[in-house]
Amino acid sequence: MIKLQMTAFIAVFFMATFLTVSPALTLQEQEQMQSDYTARLKQEKELQADLKVKRMADAYARMSDEERLHGDEEVLR
Repeated sequence: MIKLQMTAFIAVFFMATFLTVSPALTLQEQEQMQSDYTARLKQEKELQADLKVKRMADAYARMSDEERLHGDEEVLR
């Protein structure tokens, strides 16, 4: 239990030290970071969508012709 408390104390100490030493971000830097973050989120969502489409295409390719026709019939109903 003492080791856990010491580890927590050291982590809080370093976090507080770095927060007091690091300079505050300007408004432009904050906006740039936010736009970069938003762009990364959008890119990640696009990648996930692409992977989902690829998985579906792979599953469709593995189906037999009979399974495909049955699935197509269900969609058309």
